[in-house]
Amino acid sequence: MTAGVLVTAAALVLGTAGCSGGAAAGGPNENRPENEVHVLVYGDAAASAEQAAADRFNETSDVKVVIDTGAASGSDYTTAVRTALGTDNAPDVFMSWGAADIQQAVDSGAVLSLNDFIQEDPALKSSFLPSVFDEETIDGESYGIPMRGVAPTFLFTNEKVLADNGLEAATTWDELLDQTKVLEDAGITPVALGGADKWPTQMWYQYAFARQIGNDEVAKGLAGDADVWSSDGSKAALDDISTLTGDQAFGSAFDSVGYSNNGTTALLSQGKAAYELMGTWNYATLKAAAPDFVASDLGWTAFPTISGGDGQAGEIAGNLSNYYNVAADTRYPDTVRDFLKELYSDDFLKDQIALGNLPPTTNANELVQADTSIDAANKEYLSFVFDLVENAPTFQLSWDQTVPTASKTRLTDAVADYANGSIDADQWISDMQSLTAAGR
Repeated sequence: MTAGVLVTAAALVLGTAGCSGGAAAGGPNENRPENEVHVLVYGDAAASAEQAAADRFNETSDVKVVIDTGAASGSDYTTAVRTALGTDNAPDVFMSWGAADIQQAVDSGAVLSLNDFIQEDPALKSSFLPSVFDEETIDGESYGIPMRGVAPTFLFTNEKVLADNGLEAATTWDELLDQTKVLEDAGITPVALGGADKWPTQMWYQYAFARQIGNDEVAKGLAGDADVWSSDGSKAALDDISTLTGDQAFGSAFDSVGYSNNGTTALLSQGKAAYELMGTWNYATLKAAAPDFVASDLGWTAFPTISGGDGQAGEIAGNLSNYYNVAADTRYPDTVRDFLKELYSDDFLKDQIALGNLPPTTNANELVQADTSIDAANKEYLSFVFDLVENAPTFQLSWDQTVPTASKTRLTDAVADYANGSIDADQWISDMQSLTAAGR
């Protein structure tokens, strides 16, 4: 996914050469800066909350936290981390986007397990929503503490369009299919889809597969289990996609419609479409482009259930959060541990909410409801998002953020090509088996 609260990053392919972290390094690197802990943050507006956290922490700490602002694009940021990790000038704390981002660094011993930190301060884990926190738990070891906002995907609706056609937001797949015909007959595109950007198309696969085989099986497939993609459940999910496209649920020219140029925003807000599957950031996008529509006719609902599928009720997909990771050879691990406590402090969480991020913490909804600067409609929306994540048994990270970096384009090409009929199911399965095996 290349839009949203979180900006897509290339996977952190961190090499083992020159790595000074882990047991082989013999502990803290005394060549790192004296009495300083360096935190490399993403160079965007949200960095202000991290700087404020460091300022608060430094008021009482002898070892000072220094916030270093990195690149404002995902690939440049991860390149900077990859280049520095294992050297004396590497950040003590850096950001990642999920387990796939850090797997190779973990394997090389460059990232510190946080289990000891959590044993000393259980709130480093218990303060966060399990479906988000567990993303960077690998083989029983926790490597990341969530920070910034959660961004699941779900259906946005034009409530006026639905009501004018005697409909309510679909809760089941069959209802959605039945509504497609009604909306088409009324001259309305049932679902706005930015197929020109490809990654919005991927969202439909993520949910079709979550409902048909479950996120746990999807995770196995993305990790290289070829049998997942050729399974009966996988073929059923592909049939679901082809049914939608065959019924022209996305319209006849969805591959020429964009999200990045507000094409789908216009369709939904102007009453030319009834639904759009998109991430949490879409609320802000719609509000900026069509504030009157957001105030009067915007609705939202969880992705429909699919009868007969093996997925668990309430499984979701999207962008989980950013995570702070710690270099294995940090000079001041105790200082880092204490600074990480800022990530569940009320001050930090309130700063995140002010930036428009819904924190991945168990008390986020309470803080939102208590915030007098947030209007009632936005509170209702944020509460919906919080409940969606809190009640989710699993939360699958977007596929293009999970596969090896070299496979990302091949993945988005495959989902687009099958949706528009350029390839058949057998070719899609073969492509997925190949691209998920790459780099494993």
